[in-house]
Amino acid sequence: MLRTAPSVIPDQALTEAVEEIFDGRYAVVIMDSDFTTFAEVEGACVTLFGYTAAEAAALAMRVHTTGEAVAAVLGEDEARRAVGSLRKRNVRARAEPA
Repeated sequence: MLRTAPSVIPDQALTEAVEEIFDGRYAVVIMDSDFTTFAEVEGACVTLFGYTAAEAAALAMRVHTTGEAVAAVLGEDEARRAVGSLRKRNVRARAEPA
């Protein structure tokens, strides 16, 4: 028996609340590369975003296996500064609207 997903009608108040939370927010995306080590990604995430060692290791593995992962969601200026800091640490990254 083939099942179809139920149709979902978003609650307007919920939709507006989510938009308000992410309005003006940018995702800091770390991208996989051949020249960045796990240790560099892990160290950057611990230092810049306050990750635990286990969280940083999990993010580094996600970057490695999927090609990229969101490290943080921040205001635009802070996200752009974080990308600059990541790049200085040899970690490929970009900021994009969340």
